Amino acid sequence: MKKQNPLTSVTRKVTFSAAAIVALAGATILTSCKKEAETQPGGVGTERPFKAATESYQSGTHNGFFWSLWKSDGATGTVNYANGAGGNYSVNWNGFNGNFTCGKGYSAGSPTYKIGYNLGTYANSGGGTFGWYGWSRNPYYEYYVNETWGAVSPHTGTYLGTFESDGAGYNVWTRWMTGKNIDGGDGFRQIYSSRVTKVSTGQNHVITFANHYNKWSSLGYTLGQLNIPAIMVSETWGSNTNGNINCTIWMQ
Repeated sequence: MKKQNPLTSVTRKVTFSAAAIVALAGATILTSCKKEAETQPGGVGTERPFKAATESYQSGTHNGFFWSLWKSDGATGTVNYANGAGGNYSVNWNGFNGNFTCGKGYSAGSPTYKIGYNLGTYANSGGGTFGWYGWSRNPYYEYYVNETWGAVSPHTGTYLGTFESDGAGYNVWTRWMTGKNIDGGDGFRQIYSSRVTKVSTGQNHVITFANHYNKWSSLGYTLGQLNIPAIMVSETWGSNTNGNINCTIWMQ
């Protein structure tokens, strides 16, 4: 796989959702909240157009899967999320201003998950991403395996190299975030693998998460406790965005 050039020479406007996990009455709840971000020295600075003081959040279980939908505070426009049969879900949005994340997955992550999925449709006029997503504690990491993304690239931070997994090339990136972590403390690290080429729609694909977990560890970024929900996330952010996504996941 040809090595990709890092994006450290270009200033980009990027935003990711950051998630918070809150334990209430013994239940683990996956939520998201926007945070001001700042990369470590040498990384690419970011500008976040939206903040959230509170969250509009829904979650539950469906056919044995965990699902969630979060929208940033003050978001406008329409977002329609629907659970389908098994591991299927769909979301469409129109004239949306703000940030939302949604998806279907499992109530706890694992370094050994092997996720099959079929991305039936994908259209996103804004920023954001689609892929496997979750958090770890001790240390705090927000992790992504980005399979495709919207009109604005999510790539920023420090480029760590390229490797292959499941027949595809992935670029690895990391950055330090100065916002609140999932337990309300200050700061956390993002680590993510991002496909060199966006995934095709309408075909079955696999994410062997152990390959990403082990690669990150070999670079000095080992995830902590993964007893936190992990989902095949659909995320968007921006002004007056439109799109639609239909996805089905299963355990390989």
